[in-house]
Amino acid sequence: MDKLVEVRFDEEAYKDYKELQNSVEKGKKAKKNPTYEQLLSSVNNAIKNIKLDYKYGDLIPRKFISKATKTKYETDRIFRVELVGYWRLLYTIEGHEAKIIALILDYMDHANYNKRFGYKKK
Repeated sequence: MDKLVEVRFDEEAYKDYKELQNSVEKGKKAKKNPTYEQLLSSVNNAIKNIKLDYKYGDLIPRKFISKATKTKYETDRIFRVELVGYWRLLYTIEGHEAKIIALILDYMDHANYNKRFGYKKK
């Protein structure tokens, strides 16, 4: 039996997602790539794929997750999905035998992602 996957947003991430949707609806233009339309489409595709397979993203190794990040998200099990224009969507999974909840934690550009997880340029 396949498990039901429900996707929910962290409160702050949902606020950002709604702002992105509003920007697209109002026809606002992004100052740089990707466009708001591209980013929204990419986030929506990631959500669709997470619903199909809750392990769709890459699990971020715990050694890269700072204490501040663990505290902010209240977990050290964070998955990453690559979005358009080097953006990243972060989520965690909670669940039990019958239902899995994929909680969208955040989405951010590549520079903020690298800073949050301590990746350095080579």
